[in-house]
Amino acid sequence: MKPYYEHDGSTIYHGDCREILPTLEPVDLVLTDPPYGIGANKMTLGSGKHSFHRGASWDDEAPVEIIKTLPNLAGECCVWGGNYFAHSFPEVNSWLVWHKMNDGRSFSEAEMAWTNYAPQLRVFSKYAARRLKQHPTEKPIEIMRWSLSFSKTAGTILDPFMGSGTTLRAAKDLNRNAIGIEIEERYCEIAAKRLAQGVLQFDVPKSSGHSQVELPGFTNL
Repeated sequence: MKPYYEHDGSTIYHGDCREILPTLEPVDLVLTDPPYGIGANKMTLGSGKHSFHRGASWDDEAPVEIIKTLPNLAGECCVWGGNYFAHSFPEVNSWLVWHKMNDGRSFSEAEMAWTNYAPQLRVFSKYAARRLKQHPTEKPIEIMRWSLSFSKTAGTILDPFMGSGTTLRAAKDLNRNAIGIEIEERYCEIAAKRLAQGVLQFDVPKSSGHSQVELPGFTNL
């Protein structure tokens, strides 16, 4: 299948991951933030207004049959929202937790990722300030860089639910090759534009055993 975008180690496929995944070469790490099936399409997601549309029912039901196969696609795997699918995954090695520091507000105070490569449970504390998103459930890029900081491989990264391309952008910033799959073309276009930007230079810290990991040079979003 011809990629939608391919440049300098970053590749985007436009289509259904159920059809595209069997055609890909093996990868080394899966990092993704799939639909959780919690009805986020009907939530305000902390914005005070309903999330912009990505189709009326895009988060009504999670693609569980695909999600539960993700740990089999690579030696390392990290799935945000993994607490919703823990029963579908192998025995947990550890969890990554994003503490949004929005305690007491109406939406979740933290999000969790199932992973088989972080050494122990780790927490990233970052204020979830209101910010311009290009996708209704877009993670801050610092979260995806932090998720990759525990990886023991330098190989290719795969995100089968790419959205606006945050995983691929994080991989590019870390000089990692990455493949993204997205079913909606408008998000493929957004991701391609993000990848066309220059690489930012910074150091990503490995786990220090502390509950908060800061990335130098970045302010809260």
